[in-house]
Amino acid sequence: MSSRLSARRAISIASALLTLGMSAPPDAARAETGSPVFITLGTGGGPVIRTNRSQPANALVVNNAVYLIDIGAGTQRQLARAGLDPQKVRAIFLSHHHVDHVSDLGPFLFNRWLLFGESALPVIGPPGTVAMVDGLIRAARPIELAPVTIGGPAKLPVGATVLPRDLSERMDSPDLIYKDENIRVFAVTNNHYHFEKGSAADHFSRSFAFRIETYGKIYVYTGDTGWSEKVVRLAKNADVLISEVIDIPGVERALRADGHIPEAAMPGLLAHMQQDHLTPRQVGEIAKLAGVKAVVLTHLVPGDDLSVDLGVYSAGVTQIFHGPVKVAADLDRF
Repeated sequence: MSSRLSARRAISIASALLTLGMSAPPDAARAETGSPVFITLGTGGGPVIRTNRSQPANALVVNNAVYLIDIGAGTQRQLARAGLDPQKVRAIFLSHHHVDHVSDLGPFLFNRWLLFGESALPVIGPPGTVAMVDGLIRAARPIELAPVTIGGPAKLPVGATVLPRDLSERMDSPDLIYKDENIRVFAVTNNHYHFEKGSAADHFSRSFAFRIETYGKIYVYTGDTGWSEKVVRLAKNADVLISEVIDIPGVERALRADGHIPEAAMPGLLAHMQQDHLTPRQVGEIAKLAGVKAVVLTHLVPGDDLSVDLGVYSAGVTQIFHGPVKVAADLDRF
């Protein structure tokens, strides 16, 4: 336990140092193994298991280092399908704690510990990330006590192989939250939550958007959010805006066809979808105001669209934003 506490102190000191000075973003001339690549590992939004789209997860690959942005169910399989080595994962960033964005975190951490976990992996996310990771570590105790080998050096405890960190609960302007030799990551709180004022959820839960600056390229990931001026500022002059998108009429049709949602609950649920997510037109407005170069649409809702014209997601964007717009599929690269 003492080593875990000292490790946390170390990362707290490192975090403080980050805020003292902002070095220049990585220089494109220093890239060693080609351009950065952003991979949409999972593009389906919501707590739904689909055959055609995995839950939300993304990987940025820079100089053979892999950075995960959200880690929904199926992420480990998607890493394998993308040909990415999980041992090369350098850090994990969580946009918020909805289950479709975090459900592969525990399995990933446990497999990493078992196979090659000898270094402490940063897991950075909203308030509650430290508590969630600590809970996963406690849950892993039976796994620690069931070794797959007999003899040899003792393995580190799971807790020694992960360094969770909570972001500040309010970030109205882009704050630097992580940097290394490959990337700088900035974050703002976005507008995904509209809880009852004064409730425990309103006091505690936060959602974030991320700006990642790397060799000659800037990616901005909205996370889940409704319309947000803070996201517009975060995305200023980005090369690629990776945005969530929702088809409200399609969601309503899907909910009514499902038949499991009581009619009395339908207005509140649809209001949540309209307030806390981005319509295609809103994505176009953000992209235009921010002056981004290209838009990638992910976290598609309803997203079960094998037989649906994907233009339903992009048409509203292209009416306002006149740069390239791509509706992402799983494993697309940008």
